[in-house]
Amino acid sequence: MQYGAILNYVYNAWTHSVFFAILEKIWRPFKRAYDDLALVKWLRRGDRIQAVYETSLFARIIRFILDLIEKILSAIAGFFAPAWEGSLIARLCRGSFILNFEFLLGAFICLMFVMPHESWNNAYAVIAAVGFLALYLILVGCGKRKLLYPDKLGFPFALFAIALLVSLLFTQSRSDSIRILLFFIAAFIFTYVIAADISDEKRLVKLLAFIYAAVILTSLYAIIQRKFGLVYVSSSFTDLKLNTGIPSRVTSTLDNPNNFSEFLVLFMPLCAAFAGTRKKQLSCVVLLIGLAFPAVALIMTYSRSGWISLMLAAFVYIWLRNKKLIPLFIALALLAIPLLPSTIITRLTSIVTSFLGSSGHIDSSAQHRFALWQGVEYMIRDYGVSGIGLGPASFASLYPLYAQPLAIDGAAHTQSLYLELILETGILGFVSFMWLALRAIKNSVIARRGSSTLTKTVLIACAASFIGIAFSCIVEYIWFYPRDLFAYFILLGVSYAAISMAEKEKHTI
Repeated sequence: MQYGAILNYVYNAWTHSVFFAILEKIWRPFKRAYDDLALVKWLRRGDRIQAVYETSLFARIIRFILDLIEKILSAIAGFFAPAWEGSLIARLCRGSFILNFEFLLGAFICLMFVMPHESWNNAYAVIAAVGFLALYLILVGCGKRKLLYPDKLGFPFALFAIALLVSLLFTQSRSDSIRILLFFIAAFIFTYVIAADISDEKRLVKLLAFIYAAVILTSLYAIIQRKFGLVYVSSSFTDLKLNTGIPSRVTSTLDNPNNFSEFLVLFMPLCAAFAGTRKKQLSCVVLLIGLAFPAVALIMTYSRSGWISLMLAAFVYIWLRNKKLIPLFIALALLAIPLLPSTIITRLTSIVTSFLGSSGHIDSSAQHRFALWQGVEYMIRDYGVSGIGLGPASFASLYPLYAQPLAIDGAAHTQSLYLELILETGILGFVSFMWLALRAIKNSVIARRGSSTLTKTVLIACAASFIGIAFSCIVEYIWFYPRDLFAYFILLGVSYAAISMAEKEKHTI
């Protein structure tokens, strides 16, 4: 088609230009230095610990329990099979587009984020997670699904789960910690169920379609909020003195502009992967154009960390997809700066004034963070090894003893995922999570080589999302809002599923 021919012409013109040749010569020494980095060599190395973990006593016990459950469910299914096969429900479910596991899973994930904050209850996710796990195990017992052993999710995943359980021993508020632990368990189940069920491209596309729908619908609602004045300028979200003229920040269905921006950062790369891999060119173009809605919605959040995170995710996405486009990406980003509205420029420049106070006034949110982090530093000195337990109640019970004058009020958490993990779960929780996140990125990057176009693009999107959101994790506790916690581990489940698919594809070649 003409559209594809134009893109191909532009790309060829760029790669054969004199400017590109100059950039390529400049890049070569950096490429050699990059290949020699110890971190890069480590990322390319095989996972030896995983092989040991899969043969460990702990992994064998879990496998034995799951095998036993499978045999029991299989026996029950065999007993009821004659009556079930001829039933009306069986006839309705057989071959149905709607009444199947991956459709119900995707539909719930979409509904989870589309539902307004006022109507949402985190218990819905916990109940649904348990329900999907039970349904998956029933399907395994009926021979409709293959059992996935949890050790396939990796040793860091198990270690992080253990760290969360151990933190209950040191909690300052056991009931609140158990409440938060239930949210983590639900998130882990979503990871497991997605990794177990999404075993081919058809199922993966169906799940990605629902994620795309969730992103588009929430983004449209955010734009409607701005258009019809459904959100108002609030000093709790913005320093009104430093950010003069900044309009109201949209929240969509997620209660807070930062929550919404983090949701978009986590899922927009997946949406780009879904849109860019459609086989019909018209569908591909329409879906890619649709990404303008979340892009505009993200701008309307006026979340500085969200903007930087998405730019970082986009950089990684392009880097892994086609490094030759990086200079063009940077050039376009720089050229776009003068075209940005004054309110966005004001918000961006406030990043500098937040840290340097160059305008004579330090941003109130930054000022509060610095004072808060100073108090948290003292807390970590006392509780960094064991942690204080999960949840805001544990934090609230101890923080006043360490609070600094400028951050006595309004501190519900540490304003940083990394600090929160150290404080709540101790060094074990922090190290295991960092290992888990880095391993997910590493395996996604490695597995993309030699895989199909869809699988490769999804793996690139997962790596980009994890790296992008890692910046927001520095200045935001992104899991304070449970739906963002669920989004993070849904993304992790998609990465596990895509990695498994890539491995199968390589074995079948």
